[in-house]
Amino acid sequence: MRGADDKRTGADLDKDRPALGEQREARDEQTGSLRADSDQTASDSDQRASDSDQTASDGDQTDSDRDQTASDGDQRAAEEDQAASDLEALGGSDQQARDTGSLHREHATHLRHEQSHARLRTGVSREITADERDQVASQRDQIAEMRDASETARDRAAESAEPGSQEEGTRSRARDRQRAADDRSRAAADRARAADDRARAADERAESARQRVLAARDRAQAAIDRAASEVDELTRVRRRGAGMKQLQREMDRARRTRAELVVTFVDVDGLKKVNDSEGHLAGDSLLLAVADSLRACLRSYDLVMRYGGDEFVCALPNADVAKVRQRFADVSSTLAGCPGGGSISVGFAKLDDSDSPEDLIQRADADLLTRRRRS
Repeated sequence: MRGADDKRTGADLDKDRPALGEQREARDEQTGSLRADSDQTASDSDQRASDSDQTASDGDQTDSDRDQTASDGDQRAAEEDQAASDLEALGGSDQQARDTGSLHREHATHLRHEQSHARLRTGVSREITADERDQVASQRDQIAEMRDASETARDRAAESAEPGSQEEGTRSRARDRQRAADDRSRAAADRARAADDRARAADERAESARQRVLAARDRAQAAIDRAASEVDELTRVRRRGAGMKQLQREMDRARRTRAELVVTFVDVDGLKKVNDSEGHLAGDSLLLAVADSLRACLRSYDLVMRYGGDEFVCALPNADVAKVRQRFADVSSTLAGCPGGGSISVGFAKLDDSDSPEDLIQRADADLLTRRRRS
């Protein structure tokens, strides 16, 4: 036996070389296996990150398409607004211009309402895309950490490697460092795009809120235009078209609730004579005095409409003929007390089950003619 300080001979080294080679091969095989596993895991994660990135990019393209559609809708709504304003400027108080302007504003309201909802949907979609990009960034960071861990393992293995394999390990580690740096760079870019998506989502929500305000403005203006289109310009009572619709509603309600409804046909006495002798301004003043007297003596919810040049039709729900006649006696007294005086002739008709609005008005008109013949 040799002592502890005895030197090993060449024969001893030759005897140990096979065992050392086997150890090195086992270590290289283990290192290679670890490296292959790490590379495969990193590649799989990289593929998942790329797939997620593609999904986010597709979502971003969809959002951009929605943005373009919303912008087109905004432009159409603005054109509708401009058309309504142009009609108002050209038509002034012309009834047809007001009616058409009201339609333009209602259409603009509809468009802005749609765009408001579309922008909200786009904002939510951009938030989702931003979350997906953040997830991709986290995945890429994880890939970079895996590559760093693989690189560390290779550094340790390289310390005992042979010179040739050390050189190959150095090149491999350099590639891993570059890939890890690329992964971190892409993760930073993903986070930047996610922040941009969130900023654009906030812009979409703000624009949606602005569109809702504009839609509310258009809706209010359209209501004003519509109300103006239903009111006679001179007397400020219902125009014939709007009045006939309201009369139909009153008839439907009376039949549904089994309530009474009385319709009156009112004719302004001597309007033509006033126009011929005193001028049309005097005739207009008489018509306005009749309308004011009707509003003053009838209830706020009773229908008063100008049916023709010197004719008015009124509908009084939940009232019998006797009470209605008394109210119109008050109307006549009030009108007689106005400057310039004036008088009216009135016919009355009570709603029957088979009546149409035209039937009811015709019977009230016939009653007026009968009363005139008797007087």
